[in-house]
Amino acid sequence: MHSSSFKAALILVAMLAGGCASTPAPIAHVGFQPVPGDPGHITLHMIGDSTMTMYKEERRPQMGWGEKMPAFLKDDVKVINWALGGRSSRSFYYEESRWPSIRPQIRTGDYVLIQFGHNDQKTGGNYERYGTYAFCSDGSTDGENCPDVEHSYYQFIKRYVIETRLKGGKPILMSPISRKYFEGDHISVKGQHNLTKAGAGEMFPRGDYVAAMRAVAERYDVPFVDLTSATRDIVEQYGNAEATRSLYIAADNTHPQVLFATLIAQRAAEGMRQQGVLADQIVEPQTLVSSADLLNFGVRYKGDAAVKQVVLTAFSLQPAKGQVTVRAPRGYALSLDEKTWADKLEIPYADGKFSQMLAVRFQPEGARDYAGTIVFAADKGAKLGVVGVKGQGVKPGSEVDVAVLWPMTGSAQASVDGPVSAENVSVVGLKATEPVVMAVDGQDATITRYAVSSAERNSREYLQYAVTPAVGSLRVSGISAYLGSSGGNSVQADVEYSLNADFSQPVRLTAEGALSFGKDEIVAKHFATDLQVSAGQTVYVRIYPWNTAGNAGKALAVYNVKLIGRAMP
Repeated sequence: MHSSSFKAALILVAMLAGGCASTPAPIAHVGFQPVPGDPGHITLHMIGDSTMTMYKEERRPQMGWGEKMPAFLKDDVKVINWALGGRSSRSFYYEESRWPSIRPQIRTGDYVLIQFGHNDQKTGGNYERYGTYAFCSDGSTDGENCPDVEHSYYQFIKRYVIETRLKGGKPILMSPISRKYFEGDHISVKGQHNLTKAGAGEMFPRGDYVAAMRAVAERYDVPFVDLTSATRDIVEQYGNAEATRSLYIAADNTHPQVLFATLIAQRAAEGMRQQGVLADQIVEPQTLVSSADLLNFGVRYKGDAAVKQVVLTAFSLQPAKGQVTVRAPRGYALSLDEKTWADKLEIPYADGKFSQMLAVRFQPEGARDYAGTIVFAADKGAKLGVVGVKGQGVKPGSEVDVAVLWPMTGSAQASVDGPVSAENVSVVGLKATEPVVMAVDGQDATITRYAVSSAERNSREYLQYAVTPAVGSLRVSGISAYLGSSGGNSVQADVEYSLNADFSQPVRLTAEGALSFGKDEIVAKHFATDLQVSAGQTVYVRIYPWNTAGNAGKALAVYNVKLIGRAMP
């Protein structure tokens, strides 16, 4: 056992020294003195994994449910979301920027919401850093007396509880959200984090993580919210098909979309209210959820139109049948079919809910800023919510920044900012495999993958991206992408561009040699350019992957392919 583990074990031993009482007696320990809280507000710390963490707007529709928690609390509650993708109860405890840094910031009266479990179930080489058994690695369920505390979920949850209280804080335990593992019409026990079968190389099943957390809560008298059961009920009510479309991201059966994140936060807040935790600070949930809080159209020439889509979902509407009125500010138009446009429209609904794709068109009338909100109101005029819109109009002849992004998160579509047009991704000679979630800049992201088996570069196997200036010319200053090798480290790639439709006279951006990657590693690759694309021309960018091992089971991982530059009059 390494030194930090030994220190933690000493704390546990000291806690138990007073006997087997269900609540441990307070103990003194250097570095754990309570710090007075801030009388001006209540602080809620949230610690957990990728299902709870914060995501940037470009990651939508993926959202951690912790992002929505402030919406269900009064303004005098300060929420600090420390959750981070890929962390288990074990890895979060030791990682320097996580619990060792968070713990000193906990003050007397602060609340600490604790939720782990997904990554505790990691196997293989990841087990040594992340993996735990629900109770004990010897198959026993006496969490208090596990011979191997380093691989016990029970023990790590217990440490967070004890160390929070020693700082004067108030722990709250929440079990992990359900995975979308259907058996018939119901979520399987595995989807509810009860692993009843031993994995490869394991003598015992990992066990029931929810039961382990509940056992800690009962022994140490900690408020416990069974969010696993609550989210299971939500997912089963939606059913497999609709849950796939509306609740979980396309890449997996674990990470929430915006709607699900909102519903989870709602259930978490209600569970806290039932436990008497922050009951006076919990507010009624909002009824309109948008897949994006802000639509940024960037800079456009006067009269040049751009369209973005947003998914709207409403629930608990009163009356149960009616219509929602939507109004757009000047410079913007709305449509449900991208054929008929208006600055005002109505969305009918029944059963107190609806889910609708809304298209928003920005077309500046002049050279000025167009910042505002799209407003949603109920039948009697009650405001349900807003979506921000932002854009800037400039005169023709002005230079304009351009950015084209292909997110590569299950869709081939391009997102365009600036007076250019972009083709959807062309996939030639490659076959897309199941998307996968990989860590990108410390956050989990949905990554598109393409199977690669050719042992050498093949000119008939590539991904192609194309951009054409809409007005005048375009000077391309940079091309970038997140690329990696999935399933092994044998996938390599070249990146090239050409101004010719037949891709003749290409320029190799990887002139210093083909790109190579570590196993299941995805990294950002940036290429500075000074490329002039004249009016009427198109710049084509290709990624050529190959697999030096020449076998199946390996794939090129691709995420956020981007071209930036400046449109010239």
